[in-house]
Amino acid sequence: SRVLDLQIFAVASSSHLEARRSEDGIVGEAPCVNNRGSIGHPELCLRPCCVYINNGHCQAGSECDFCHLPHPKRAAHLDKRHRDLLKALPYELRVRIVLPILRQKALQLDSSPETSRLLDAIGEPRVPPPSNAGPGGLQEPSFMTPTGPAEPISRKSEHTLSSSLRCLSLRSLIVSLNRA
Repeated sequence: SRVLDLQIFAVASSSHLEARRSEDGIVGEAPCVNNRGSIGHPELCLRPCCVYINNGHCQAGSECDFCHLPHPKRAAHLDKRHRDLLKALPYELRVRIVLPILRQKALQLDSSPETSRLLDAIGEPRVPPPSNAGPGGLQEPSFMTPTGPAEPISRKSEHTLSSSLRCLSLRSLIVSLNRA
């Protein structure tokens, strides 16, 4: 669920940033995070702030939701073919393909038991609700509803998709798992 994904974001980004701090509280090799959009740079931050890049400053300052730290290259994205392939896959098959890559990237940032537990929870089978209505009659997000039996995917397609997924940031991986 999105709550679970946000917990992974929070655990990974806070642990990642704390691990980079020296004992006296000064950030060592890591660039100093000066706004909320830069938290978790480069694996968890949003795209770079165009205003900051062009002007060297941003009117939103520390409240800006975009990253103020340097990004050496354009972030990797899935092409249309891979996005369509992911979208066509049932959630369980998407998780089977994405989770090992997601696990590797998340554990590189934070190898705590909490992160492992959250990643394990993503891989647990989902029990479909009797209808698409949640508590109080609210509509459940489509990514939480199983999409039916797994359709076969060729080894070649799975391999090329996995190769493309490995190039994505941790944030992009989580988003692509939920968007499909």
